[in-house]
Amino acid sequence: QYTGGNSSTEGLVSYLGRVNYAAYDKYLFEFNLRYDGSSKFLKGHRFGLFPSASLGWRFTEETFIKSFTQSWLTSGKFRGSYGTLGNNSGVGRYEQQETLAANNYMLGGNIAKGYVNKKMVNRNFSWEETRVLNLGLDLGLFDNKLSVEIDYYDRLTTGMSRPSNMSIHLTVAYSAPRKNIGEMRNRGIEGNFTWRDKVRDFRYTVNMNIAYNSTVLEKWNEQLTRGTMSDNAYVFIDMPYNYVYAYEAIGIAQTWEDIYNATPQGAQPGDLLYKDLNGDGKIDENDRRGYSNIQRGRPTTNFALNGNVEWKGFDLSIMLQGAAGRKSFWLTSENNPDLMEARQATNWDHWTKPWSLENRNSEWTRLGGYNNRRESTFFLDNMAYLRLKNIQFGYNIPKKLLMRFGLSSVRAYFSADNIMTITDFRGLDPEKRNINDGYPLVKTFTFGLNIGI
Repeated sequence: QYTGGNSSTEGLVSYLGRVNYAAYDKYLFEFNLRYDGSSKFLKGHRFGLFPSASLGWRFTEETFIKSFTQSWLTSGKFRGSYGTLGNNSGVGRYEQQETLAANNYMLGGNIAKGYVNKKMVNRNFSWEETRVLNLGLDLGLFDNKLSVEIDYYDRLTTGMSRPSNMSIHLTVAYSAPRKNIGEMRNRGIEGNFTWRDKVRDFRYTVNMNIAYNSTVLEKWNEQLTRGTMSDNAYVFIDMPYNYVYAYEAIGIAQTWEDIYNATPQGAQPGDLLYKDLNGDGKIDENDRRGYSNIQRGRPTTNFALNGNVEWKGFDLSIMLQGAAGRKSFWLTSENNPDLMEARQATNWDHWTKPWSLENRNSEWTRLGGYNNRRESTFFLDNMAYLRLKNIQFGYNIPKKLLMRFGLSSVRAYFSADNIMTITDFRGLDPEKRNINDGYPLVKTFTFGLNIGI
């Protein structure tokens, strides 16, 4: 009979201060100060000081600007801010505490149970810190029918909290401690544009937003080599975090002559051939290429378009949403021609898509081939997409018809989600982070009735 249990505690103390100042309803200033302490760190490294400040100028309140812009510019404000924040997420509650593990000892020729130190502790480990510069512009034009919001940001994360590396001679007995390892910069621009207007009984609103972000790893205080991974992400200096790192596929070998003309790589007709990028006469890890302008884990650009119209109790809203700037590898069990590895029933694609002498223009390699499942450009898909995310149609029954029933409002509506996706991705859902999990995007249809009493 075994019993078990556990308990844990965590402490966080924060001192916050803020000063706001506004002059003449057009000059704005704010200063914030945080002093945070976390029990996750050791004494001497538990507290961090994180100040920030912001300025605003409502320039349309200036007399010299009003005189020539009041006919078309309703409001306008410049914004600027700079500040820091600390991050202790991802750090275990007792990660900085020394722990013991069970071990066997030889005492007098007999095996005895005992304990051994299992973990090294980094006593200088502390807060991950992010410094953010933000510049913004807010505009209201044509009696606020058109609203514009534009932001530019530059975010530098220092002391990134990541698992560290140790010599293989030490990791046999110890776990490597977490360290403040590198610096990563995110730069981006975001825009939000809205037009609202009314023509007699017809009201309409159109909103578009778009955001672009680029991420670059600037520093790393451990050894970096080709294909270095941290938290399952490829990292290298001056490259995006989790960049695409792949073999360059020449194509499927159709004949033995194709194989003889390529770098020796153990292939047969129907197998993928890979390019010898470094020209050393063999295909290995050194023939993988890093793509500096492609991210694997998330898109660089996100955008959406929303439209809403109302007319005599009827309303219709539509939302389009999409992303671009991401590529990833479509490698699932459903498109795996190596049936012995898949350990599952075949689907129809396994009968129609693999290469064969009768199917040379195939989408797949031959069944049971050699080295065909490498992360290569053959499986690299563009994850850009445009999706009809939502469409909703409704009708509000006139109040004069509801008064006799003692009701204040009744609205009937129909809503549909995830109706259509336009994409070159060959899998199920290009929006997912894990594109190979096998779960399709669900379409949802809803009929509803809202009643107010």
